[in-house]
Amino acid sequence: MDGKYILGIDIGTSNIKIFVGEIALDGHVTIVGSGQMTTNGLEKGVISNSNQLVKSIEQAVDCAVMATNISVKNAYIAIGGMELKAVNSIGSIAPSIPSNITIDDVNRVYRAAALVAIPDDHEMLHIFPQKIFVDKQRSIGLPLQEKGAHLEVEAHVISISKLTLKNLIEEIETLGIHVVGVIANAVAITEATIPVPDETFLVIDIGAGSTELILCQEGQLYFTTALSLGGNYITSDIMQGLDISWEHAEEIKKYYAKLNKQLKGQEVILDCNAYGTTDKHVSYDFLYKIIESRICELVYLMHEHSKIFLAENKIEKVFLTGGCGTMPGFVQSVEATFGIPVEVVALQELSLEYRAPENAACYGILKYAGKNLPEPQVAQESNLWRSLLSKCRSFFKN
Repeated sequence: MDGKYILGIDIGTSNIKIFVGEIALDGHVTIVGSGQMTTNGLEKGVISNSNQLVKSIEQAVDCAVMATNISVKNAYIAIGGMELKAVNSIGSIAPSIPSNITIDDVNRVYRAAALVAIPDDHEMLHIFPQKIFVDKQRSIGLPLQEKGAHLEVEAHVISISKLTLKNLIEEIETLGIHVVGVIANAVAITEATIPVPDETFLVIDIGAGSTELILCQEGQLYFTTALSLGGNYITSDIMQGLDISWEHAEEIKKYYAKLNKQLKGQEVILDCNAYGTTDKHVSYDFLYKIIESRICELVYLMHEHSKIFLAENKIEKVFLTGGCGTMPGFVQSVEATFGIPVEVVALQELSLEYRAPENAACYGILKYAGKNLPEPQVAQESNLWRSLLSKCRSFFKN
């Protein structure tokens, strides 16, 4: 790493968002500037045109450089949506010496879980241990120096297509940016939003084209899944219902999100004129019906997709984040449908200009970078598993 600054690049369906972070020696992150650009080449969480996507990234980087007057060449990237494969997996091995389980044995059992979960054409991004067993008995911590003939781990594994990853990194590096690491969006969100380490909670990251459901237990990411639905469905409904352009519909959606729901039933007429339009006045009740009907449908689908882990885990709270996370309709609908208290993520440790929930992933990227900057002169594979084992020791500590 040639310097203390790094880019955190959040690749979203609607926008490419970039934070320029200053990383202190202790890993503390300070945001010194940002850049943003409309995303092209990404549809419903799937890369449709890598050239267009990288062009959007280049423009966002240019915005960040102009805003900060700092040229940064190193970056961590977060990607989510349907490009990722996230599954629970079980790995098992026989320790090399049954009388003394070693860190090498633990390393091998994690590798075994990863190999079972990852297709040949995929590459692992993350592995999160959930439970570890010695001779079918659950171990509270890492079972180092214990006796056992059988070692088993249950883990959550996240991977990405090797070809997608290779093409994305190569395209970005043509911009003169060195990609230090690629992480899952769910990991970035978790880094930024875990507020209650001892509780079990669900984070719902509602983006424009995809929604991620992230289950956290004891301060760790436990399970993730992605749905190809998001705020763009609401924009589309407004566009068709009011016979306006997509851009105009997006602005009306943002305008509506700031209005008080007590306007319903008051026969309020909204002035929704935009550049190039005249006499676009809309009944609040009509707009309410369009938007809230779609929100209820989206939340219903999220709940249906969550039923299994909702039944298996006692979830104390739901945290909402993402571009649509602040819409009052989502807060109320999730609380009513899930039957769990809901809170919108607030990044209180950041300055006011960066606290919005849609910045959670970008901030989380930088926090992840602060913890995981690569050590010099360490082979890539060795460093990956060294970092993994460090996290696993933390996870299984007493």
